[in-house]
Amino acid sequence: MNSTLTGAVAIYLAQVRSELSDLPPGELEDVLQDVSGHLTEVVGEFDAEPTLEDLQARLGTPRQYADELRTAAGYPPRTEPATQNGQDALDAGWNALRWGLIACTVGPFFVAVAIFAWSREGTPFFGLLGLGVLFVAAFLGVRALGAHDPRIVLDTPRGAQGATAIRGWIDQIPPNVRRDLVAIGQPVWWVARGMIGAGGFFALFGALSVTVVGAFAGAAVSIWIGRRTQQDRRWLWYVVPLNVVAAIAVPSFLAAAYVGASFGFLTNYDGYGDRRTYNPPNGLVLDGNPVTNIYPFDAQGKQVEVRLYDQDGNPINLDLQDCATTYERSGRGETSNLFPQAVISPDENGDVDPDNCKDSTKAPFVPPPAPATTPTPTPSAGSTKPSTTPTPSVTLTVKPTR
Repeated sequence: MNSTLTGAVAIYLAQVRSELSDLPPGELEDVLQDVSGHLTEVVGEFDAEPTLEDLQARLGTPRQYADELRTAAGYPPRTEPATQNGQDALDAGWNALRWGLIACTVGPFFVAVAIFAWSREGTPFFGLLGLGVLFVAAFLGVRALGAHDPRIVLDTPRGAQGATAIRGWIDQIPPNVRRDLVAIGQPVWWVARGMIGAGGFFALFGALSVTVVGAFAGAAVSIWIGRRTQQDRRWLWYVVPLNVVAAIAVPSFLAAAYVGASFGFLTNYDGYGDRRTYNPPNGLVLDGNPVTNIYPFDAQGKQVEVRLYDQDGNPINLDLQDCATTYERSGRGETSNLFPQAVISPDENGDVDPDNCKDSTKAPFVPPPAPATTPTPTPSAGSTKPSTTPTPSVTLTVKPTR
Protein backbone atom coordinates (compact mmCIF):
# COMPACT_ATOMS: atom_id res chain seq x y z
CA MET A 1 0.00 0.00 0.00
CA ASN A 2 1.42 3.37 -1.02
CA SER A 3 2.08 5.43 2.12
CA THR A 4 2.70 8.65 0.17
CA LEU A 5 -1.00 9.22 -0.55
CA THR A 6 -2.43 11.92 1.68
CA GLY A 7 -5.62 13.82 2.34
CA ALA A 8 -8.85 12.66 0.78
CA VAL A 9 -7.00 10.17 -1.45
CA ALA A 10 -5.72 8.26 1.58
CA ILE A 11 -9.19 8.22 3.14
CA TYR A 12 -10.70 6.93 -0.11
CA LEU A 13 -8.06 4.19 -0.33
CA ALA A 14 -8.70 3.18 3.31
CA GLN A 15 -12.42 2.85 2.61
CA VAL A 16 -11.72 0.71 -0.46
CA ARG A 17 -9.49 -1.48 1.66
CA SER A 18 -12.29 -1.92 4.18
CA GLU A 19 -14.62 -3.07 1.39
CA LEU A 20 -12.02 -5.65 0.29
CA SER A 21 -11.03 -6.77 3.79
CA ASP A 22 -12.43 -10.28 3.21
CA LEU A 23 -9.75 -11.05 0.58
CA PRO A 24 -6.69 -13.09 1.58
CA PRO A 25 -4.04 -10.76 3.10
CA GLY A 26 -1.44 -11.39 0.40
CA GLU A 27 -3.85 -10.84 -2.46
CA LEU A 28 -5.36 -7.81 -0.73
CA GLU A 29 -1.99 -6.07 -0.59
CA ASP A 30 -1.36 -6.79 -4.29
CA VAL A 31 -4.74 -5.33 -5.22
CA LEU A 32 -4.18 -2.26 -3.08
CA GLN A 33 -0.82 -1.66 -4.72
CA ASP A 34 -2.59 -1.51 -8.09
CA VAL A 35 -5.29 0.73 -6.60
CA SER A 36 -2.65 3.10 -5.21
CA GLY A 37 -1.02 3.42 -8.60
CA HIS A 38 -4.39 4.10 -10.24
CA LEU A 39 -5.28 6.72 -7.64
CA THR A 40 -1.93 8.44 -8.19
CA GLU A 41 -2.71 8.70 -11.90
CA VAL A 42 -6.21 10.02 -11.18
CA VAL A 43 -4.84 12.66 -8.80
CA GLY A 44 -2.59 13.89 -11.61
CA GLU A 45 -5.68 14.71 -13.67
CA PHE A 46 -6.77 17.38 -11.19
CA ASP A 47 -5.27 20.85 -11.00
CA ALA A 48 -5.38 20.74 -7.19
CA GLU A 49 -5.56 17.93 -4.65
CA PRO A 50 -9.02 16.37 -5.05
CA THR A 51 -11.62 16.06 -2.33
CA LEU A 52 -13.65 12.96 -1.46
CA GLU A 53 -16.51 14.32 -3.56
CA ASP A 54 -14.19 14.74 -6.56
CA LEU A 55 -12.95 11.17 -6.26
CA GLN A 56 -16.44 9.73 -5.89
CA ALA A 57 -17.61 11.71 -8.92
CA ARG A 58 -14.67 10.33 -10.92
CA LEU A 59 -14.47 6.74 -9.59
CA GLY A 60 -17.74 6.12 -7.75
CA THR A 61 -18.16 5.36 -4.07
CA PRO A 62 -15.53 3.15 -2.40
CA ARG A 63 -17.99 0.22 -2.44
CA GLN A 64 -18.72 0.66 -6.14
CA TYR A 65 -15.03 0.90 -6.89
CA ALA A 66 -14.34 -2.23 -4.82
CA ASP A 67 -17.14 -4.15 -6.60
CA GLU A 68 -15.62 -3.22 -9.98
CA LEU A 69 -12.27 -4.54 -8.78
CA ARG A 70 -13.84 -7.82 -7.69
CA THR A 71 -15.50 -8.24 -11.08
CA ALA A 72 -12.37 -7.33 -13.05
CA ALA A 73 -10.13 -9.64 -11.01
CA GLY A 74 -12.63 -12.50 -10.88
CA TYR A 75 -13.12 -12.43 -7.13
CA PRO A 76 -16.47 -13.68 -5.82
CA PRO A 77 -18.77 -11.38 -3.85
CA ARG A 78 -18.74 -11.54 -0.09
CA THR A 79 -19.97 -14.92 1.12
CA GLU A 80 -21.29 -13.69 4.49
CA PRO A 81 -24.36 -11.43 4.74
CA ALA A 82 -23.18 -7.91 4.04
CA THR A 83 -25.42 -6.34 6.66
CA GLN A 84 -24.28 -8.59 9.47
CA ASN A 85 -20.62 -8.31 8.48
CA GLY A 86 -20.88 -4.53 8.20
CA GLN A 87 -22.55 -4.26 11.61
CA ASP A 88 -19.89 -6.43 13.22
CA ALA A 89 -17.19 -4.29 11.68
CA LEU A 90 -18.87 -1.08 12.87
CA ASP A 91 -19.23 -2.46 16.40
CA ALA A 92 -15.61 -3.55 16.48
CA GLY A 93 -14.49 -0.22 15.05
CA TRP A 94 -16.48 1.76 17.61
CA ASN A 95 -15.20 -0.32 20.56
CA ALA A 96 -11.62 -0.01 19.35
CA LEU A 97 -12.04 3.74 18.86
CA ARG A 98 -13.57 4.18 22.31
CA TRP A 99 -10.71 2.41 24.08
CA GLY A 100 -8.25 4.34 21.96
CA LEU A 101 -9.80 7.63 23.06
CA ILE A 102 -9.58 6.56 26.71
CA ALA A 103 -5.91 5.67 26.23
CA CYS A 104 -5.27 9.07 24.61
CA THR A 105 -7.02 11.13 27.29
CA VAL A 106 -7.24 9.49 30.73
CA GLY A 107 -3.76 7.99 30.70
CA PRO A 108 -1.96 11.18 29.59
CA PHE A 109 -4.02 13.20 32.11
CA PHE A 110 -2.54 11.34 35.09
CA VAL A 111 0.91 11.45 33.54
CA ALA A 112 0.52 15.23 33.15
CA VAL A 113 -0.46 15.48 36.82
CA ALA A 114 2.73 13.62 37.72
CA ILE A 115 4.82 15.91 35.51
CA PHE A 116 3.43 19.17 36.88
CA ALA A 117 3.55 17.88 40.49
CA TRP A 118 7.15 16.74 40.00
CA SER A 119 8.51 17.65 43.43
CA ARG A 120 5.46 16.70 45.45
CA GLU A 121 4.66 13.49 47.25
CA GLY A 122 2.67 10.99 45.19
CA THR A 123 4.32 11.85 41.87
CA PRO A 124 5.38 8.24 41.10
CA PHE A 125 1.86 7.00 41.89
CA PHE A 126 0.18 9.30 39.38
CA GLY A 127 2.82 8.53 36.76
CA LEU A 128 2.41 4.77 37.12
CA LEU A 129 -1.38 5.10 37.25
CA GLY A 130 -1.41 7.07 34.00
CA LEU A 131 0.85 4.60 32.22
CA GLY A 132 -1.20 1.70 33.54
CA VAL A 133 -4.48 3.17 32.27
CA LEU A 134 -2.84 3.98 28.94
CA PHE A 135 -1.54 0.48 28.26
CA VAL A 136 -4.62 -1.34 29.56
CA ALA A 137 -6.97 0.78 27.42
CA ALA A 138 -4.70 0.35 24.39
CA PHE A 139 -4.64 -3.42 24.90
CA LEU A 140 -8.44 -3.53 25.11
CA GLY A 141 -8.66 -1.44 21.95
CA VAL A 142 -6.45 -3.87 20.04
CA ARG A 143 -8.43 -6.78 21.43
CA ALA A 144 -11.68 -5.15 20.29
CA LEU A 145 -10.35 -5.07 16.73
CA GLY A 146 -10.06 -8.83 16.66
CA ALA A 147 -9.30 -9.99 13.13
CA HIS A 148 -10.60 -6.76 11.56
CA ASP A 149 -8.36 -4.32 9.79
CA PRO A 150 -7.47 -1.32 12.02
CA ARG A 151 -8.86 1.04 9.40
CA ILE A 152 -12.42 0.00 10.24
CA VAL A 153 -12.44 2.80 12.81
CA LEU A 154 -12.67 5.18 9.84
CA ASP A 155 -16.03 3.61 8.94
CA THR A 156 -17.59 4.71 12.23
CA PRO A 157 -19.31 8.12 12.19
CA ARG A 158 -16.96 9.68 14.74
CA GLY A 159 -13.92 8.00 13.22
CA ALA A 160 -14.81 9.42 9.80
CA GLN A 161 -15.41 12.88 11.28
CA GLY A 162 -12.11 12.82 13.12
CA ALA A 163 -10.23 11.60 10.06
CA THR A 164 -11.79 14.31 7.93
CA ALA A 165 -10.88 17.01 10.45
CA ILE A 166 -7.30 15.77 10.77
CA ARG A 167 -6.90 15.54 7.01
CA GLY A 168 -8.26 19.05 6.72
CA TRP A 169 -5.53 20.33 9.06
CA ILE A 170 -2.89 18.34 7.18
CA ASP A 171 -4.08 19.72 3.87
CA GLN A 172 -3.26 23.22 5.12
CA ILE A 173 0.43 22.28 5.18
CA PRO A 174 2.23 22.73 1.84
CA PRO A 175 3.08 19.36 0.20
CA ASN A 176 6.85 19.96 0.28
CA VAL A 177 6.72 20.73 4.01
CA ARG A 178 4.69 17.57 4.61
CA ARG A 179 7.34 15.50 2.86
CA ASP A 180 10.09 17.07 4.94
CA LEU A 181 8.15 16.47 8.16
CA VAL A 182 7.81 12.79 7.31
CA ALA A 183 11.39 12.34 6.10
CA ILE A 184 13.16 14.43 8.77
CA GLY A 185 10.72 15.36 11.50
CA GLN A 186 9.45 11.84 12.14
CA PRO A 187 12.84 10.27 13.07
CA VAL A 188 13.71 13.31 15.20
CA TRP A 189 10.40 12.98 17.00
CA TRP A 190 10.97 9.27 17.59
CA VAL A 191 14.31 10.00 19.28
CA ALA A 192 12.99 12.91 21.37
CA ARG A 193 9.91 10.93 22.40
CA GLY A 194 11.97 7.96 23.58
CA MET A 195 14.65 9.96 25.38
CA ILE A 196 12.26 12.28 27.23
CA GLY A 197 9.77 9.54 28.05
CA ALA A 198 12.25 6.96 29.33
CA GLY A 199 14.52 9.56 30.91
CA GLY A 200 11.62 11.13 32.80
CA PHE A 201 10.41 7.72 33.98
CA PHE A 202 13.80 6.61 35.32
CA ALA A 203 14.36 10.03 36.89
CA LEU A 204 11.50 9.24 39.27
CA PHE A 205 13.33 6.28 40.75
CA GLY A 206 16.97 6.17 39.67
CA ALA A 207 20.22 8.08 39.88
CA LEU A 208 21.48 10.41 37.17
CA SER A 209 23.55 7.71 35.48
CA VAL A 210 20.53 5.39 35.32
CA THR A 211 18.45 8.20 33.86
CA VAL A 212 20.97 8.88 31.09
CA VAL A 213 21.28 5.20 30.14
CA GLY A 214 17.49 4.83 30.26
CA ALA A 215 17.05 7.84 27.97
CA PHE A 216 19.28 6.35 25.25
CA ALA A 217 17.61 2.95 25.63
CA GLY A 218 14.22 4.66 25.34
CA ALA A 219 15.29 6.33 22.09
CA ALA A 220 16.24 2.96 20.60
CA VAL A 221 12.95 1.39 21.69
CA SER A 222 11.00 4.38 20.35
CA ILE A 223 12.62 4.05 16.93
CA TRP A 224 11.85 0.33 16.86
CA ILE A 225 8.21 0.99 17.80
CA GLY A 226 7.93 3.62 15.06
CA ARG A 227 9.17 1.20 12.43
CA ARG A 228 6.93 -1.54 13.80
CA THR A 229 3.90 0.73 13.61
CA GLN A 230 4.48 1.27 9.92
CA GLN A 231 4.15 -2.50 9.41
CA ASP A 232 1.31 -3.24 11.83
CA ARG A 233 -1.23 -0.47 12.33
CA ARG A 234 -2.58 -2.04 15.51
CA TRP A 235 0.45 -0.56 17.28
CA LEU A 236 -1.17 2.83 16.79
CA TRP A 237 -3.33 2.12 19.84
CA TYR A 238 -0.15 2.24 21.91
CA VAL A 239 1.86 4.78 19.92
CA VAL A 240 -0.75 7.54 19.60
CA PRO A 241 -1.36 7.79 23.41
CA LEU A 242 2.40 7.71 24.00
CA ASN A 243 2.74 10.53 21.46
CA VAL A 244 0.20 12.53 23.46
CA VAL A 245 2.25 11.93 26.62
CA ALA A 246 5.42 12.91 24.82
CA ALA A 247 3.75 16.04 23.42
CA ILE A 248 3.12 17.07 27.05
CA ALA A 249 6.40 15.87 28.49
CA VAL A 250 8.88 17.11 25.89
CA PRO A 251 7.96 20.84 26.12
CA SER A 252 7.61 20.56 29.91
CA PHE A 253 11.08 19.09 30.41
CA LEU A 254 12.65 21.51 27.94
CA ALA A 255 11.01 24.44 29.72
CA ALA A 256 12.12 23.13 33.12
CA ALA A 257 15.67 22.70 31.83
CA TYR A 258 15.68 26.25 30.44
CA VAL A 259 14.34 27.73 33.67
CA GLY A 260 16.78 25.69 35.73
CA ALA A 261 19.74 26.75 33.60
CA SER A 262 18.65 30.40 33.66
CA PHE A 263 17.88 30.76 37.36
CA GLY A 264 19.88 27.97 38.96
CA PHE A 265 16.90 25.91 40.11
CA LEU A 266 18.42 22.70 38.83
CA THR A 267 17.51 19.36 40.31
CA ASN A 268 20.56 17.35 41.32
CA TYR A 269 21.25 13.88 42.61
CA ASP A 270 23.32 12.48 45.40
CA GLY A 271 25.35 9.30 45.24
CA TYR A 272 22.45 7.11 46.32
CA GLY A 273 19.97 8.11 43.63
CA ASP A 274 17.91 10.46 45.79
CA ARG A 275 16.50 13.49 44.02
CA ARG A 276 16.79 16.81 45.84
CA THR A 277 16.38 20.46 44.94
CA TYR A 278 19.23 22.82 45.73
CA ASN A 279 18.40 25.52 48.29
CA PRO A 280 21.01 28.05 49.42
CA PRO A 281 21.99 27.45 53.09
CA ASN A 282 21.12 29.97 55.78
CA GLY A 283 23.80 32.03 57.47
CA LEU A 284 27.16 33.11 56.07
CA VAL A 285 29.14 31.17 53.49
CA LEU A 286 32.75 31.73 52.41
CA ASP A 287 33.99 29.78 49.36
CA GLY A 288 31.23 27.26 49.90
CA ASN A 289 31.99 26.68 53.58
CA PRO A 290 29.64 27.87 56.36
CA VAL A 291 30.94 30.65 58.64
CA THR A 292 29.99 29.98 62.30
CA ASN A 293 31.97 32.77 63.97
CA ILE A 294 34.10 35.82 63.13
CA TYR A 295 37.22 36.94 65.02
CA PRO A 296 38.12 40.57 64.16
CA PHE A 297 41.68 41.92 64.68
CA ASP A 298 42.94 45.48 64.37
CA ALA A 299 45.98 46.61 62.37
CA GLN A 300 48.30 45.81 65.29
CA GLY A 301 46.99 42.22 65.57
CA LYS A 302 44.88 42.82 68.66
CA GLN A 303 41.51 41.07 68.87
CA VAL A 304 38.63 43.57 69.04
CA GLU A 305 34.84 43.47 69.27
CA VAL A 306 32.73 44.77 66.41
CA ARG A 307 29.13 44.77 65.22
CA LEU A 308 28.60 43.82 61.58
CA TYR A 309 26.01 45.18 59.15
CA ASP A 310 25.47 44.64 55.45
CA GLN A 311 25.36 47.31 52.73
CA ASP A 312 21.69 48.06 53.52
CA GLY A 313 22.23 48.51 57.26
CA ASN A 314 20.80 45.11 58.18
CA PRO A 315 22.59 43.32 61.05
CA ILE A 316 24.60 40.28 60.02
CA ASN A 317 23.48 37.83 62.69
CA LEU A 318 24.75 34.37 63.49
CA ASP A 319 23.36 31.80 65.88
CA LEU A 320 24.73 32.09 69.43
CA GLN A 321 26.75 29.12 70.63
CA ASP A 322 27.54 30.04 74.25
CA CYS A 323 26.63 28.06 77.36
CA ALA A 324 23.62 30.20 78.27
CA THR A 325 22.02 29.79 74.86
CA THR A 326 22.91 26.12 74.49
CA TYR A 327 22.00 24.84 77.98
CA GLU A 328 20.31 27.43 80.16
CA ARG A 329 17.92 29.04 77.67
CA SER A 330 17.99 32.15 79.82
CA GLY A 331 15.84 34.17 77.46
CA ARG A 332 18.73 35.81 75.61
CA GLY A 333 18.40 36.25 71.89
CA GLU A 334 19.53 33.23 69.92
CA THR A 335 21.33 35.34 67.28
CA SER A 336 23.67 38.30 67.48
CA ASN A 337 25.76 40.53 65.24
CA LEU A 338 28.39 41.20 67.96
CA PHE A 339 31.65 39.44 67.12
CA PRO A 340 33.51 37.48 68.21
CA GLN A 341 30.75 35.39 69.70
CA ALA A 342 31.36 33.23 72.71
CA VAL A 343 31.63 29.51 72.04
CA ILE A 344 31.71 26.59 74.43
CA SER A 345 35.20 25.58 75.56
CA PRO A 346 35.70 21.85 76.15
CA ASP A 347 37.95 20.64 79.00
CA GLU A 348 41.38 19.10 78.54
CA ASN A 349 39.73 15.78 77.59
CA GLY A 350 37.61 17.40 74.90
CA ASP A 351 34.40 16.92 76.93
CA VAL A 352 31.73 19.47 77.86
CA ASP A 353 29.98 19.40 81.24
CA PRO A 354 26.57 21.13 80.95
CA ASP A 355 26.53 21.82 84.70
CA ASN A 356 29.95 23.53 84.65
CA CYS A 357 29.92 24.85 81.13
CA LYS A 358 32.53 27.42 80.16
CA ASP A 359 32.68 29.54 77.04
CA SER A 360 35.21 31.92 75.54
CA THR A 361 35.53 34.60 72.89
CA LYS A 362 39.27 34.07 72.43
CA ALA A 363 40.30 33.13 68.90
CA PRO A 364 41.37 29.47 68.65
CA PHE A 365 44.22 30.48 66.33
CA VAL A 366 47.08 32.95 66.07
CA PRO A 367 46.42 35.54 63.37
CA PRO A 368 49.05 35.88 60.64
CA PRO A 369 51.21 39.02 60.65
CA ALA A 370 49.53 42.08 59.26
CA PRO A 371 50.73 43.11 55.78
CA ALA A 372 53.36 45.87 55.70
CA THR A 373 51.91 49.37 55.44
CA THR A 374 53.46 52.69 54.49
CA PRO A 375 54.10 54.77 57.70
CA THR A 376 52.19 58.00 58.09
CA PRO A 377 54.50 60.96 57.32
CA THR A 378 55.31 63.34 60.26
CA PRO A 379 54.22 66.93 59.62
CA SER A 380 57.00 69.52 59.38
CA ALA A 381 57.61 72.13 62.11
CA GLY A 382 56.10 74.93 60.07
CA SER A 383 52.96 73.06 59.13
CA THR A 384 49.70 74.14 60.66
CA LYS A 385 48.03 70.82 59.97
CA PRO A 386 47.22 69.16 63.27
CA SER A 387 48.74 65.79 63.87
CA THR A 388 46.45 62.85 64.31
CA THR A 389 46.90 59.62 66.16
CA PRO A 390 46.34 56.55 63.98
CA THR A 391 43.10 54.79 64.85
CA PRO A 392 42.90 50.97 64.72
CA SER A 393 40.77 49.90 61.78
CA VAL A 394 38.93 46.71 60.98
CA THR A 395 38.26 45.60 57.41
CA LEU A 396 35.86 42.72 56.83
CA THR A 397 34.36 41.42 53.63
CA VAL A 398 31.47 39.08 54.37
CA LYS A 399 28.87 37.96 51.87
CA PRO A 400 25.52 37.28 53.57
CA THR A 401 23.46 34.55 51.95
CA ARG A 402 20.53 34.55 54.31
